[in-house]
Amino acid sequence: MCSSDLICSHSTATHFVFERDGNFIYSCGSCHLEFQFPQPSDDRLAAIYSSEYFLGSKTAESLGNQRALKRATALLYLDVLSSFLKPNARLLEIGCGHGEFLVEAQSRGYMVEGLEYSSHAAAEANSSLRCNAVRVGSPEVDSLTPSTYNLIAAFDVIEHLRSPRQSLAYLYTALEPGGVIAIVTPSLDSWSRHLLGRYWMEYKTEHLTYFSRKSLARLLEILGFTDIRFVPNYKTLNLEYVSAHFDRFPVPVATPLIRLLRRTLPGKLARQPVNVVASGIMAIARKRA
Repeated sequence: MCSSDLICSHSTATHFVFERDGNFIYSCGSCHLEFQFPQPSDDRLAAIYSSEYFLGSKTAESLGNQRALKRATALLYLDVLSSFLKPNARLLEIGCGHGEFLVEAQSRGYMVEGLEYSSHAAAEANSSLRCNAVRVGSPEVDSLTPSTYNLIAAFDVIEHLRSPRQSLAYLYTALEPGGVIAIVTPSLDSWSRHLLGRYWMEYKTEHLTYFSRKSLARLLEILGFTDIRFVPNYKTLNLEYVSAHFDRFPVPVATPLIRLLRRTLPGKLARQPVNVVASGIMAIARKRA
């Protein structure tokens, strides 16, 4: 694989950057995309995307706190996207997880659907939605009706796809004319990536591609999207959740410091929600009318 398979046609500009945990990271000097090569096998990814993939303990209290954070983040996303949504809009979320965003969108009167890789998460989402609105699948397999959706949301998904260009081209066809796609993904331009370098917590096996604003904008332009804009990706997090993330994906110095802080602070403070911009960015783009 070279960068031309993912975004641009300048394969000669591709060069090796570094290796981490057995994953080899390459970069395109033209569009600034970074990507894994070779990609992990299907079996390796399937083992990662088990029912244990989602962070934190499985106690009722911990699960409740996680859901509350995700619902709060979903509300932040809906507030950003509400101006792009007409009343009774038909909305699709790719990689919807346990369905927190869809539940909040449903409560605002939108018609919602989801496509989720994990059958366990899809079942949880349908239970929360009280209907079978979420199917098991991915945008890498044809299953969507053309010109159907007013909005397609892909939050923390594109970095997981083997062929983001092919998948987004497919999602483009599923949007109605003038419809909007909203993408959230870790950004190579983020402060956390500049601070941590090759130890950035987003360099993990299941993340196959890493975008900058330049590379993501170029990809969307190539596919025919217009009115491309970027907004800060605020998420609602707390120290308990951040600590669980750094335990799962260790970073030298940062992980032990966060563990120490987590042990020091009272539980109430560790679970205090805060809206932060950490490593991601949101891109919003429109299909030609």
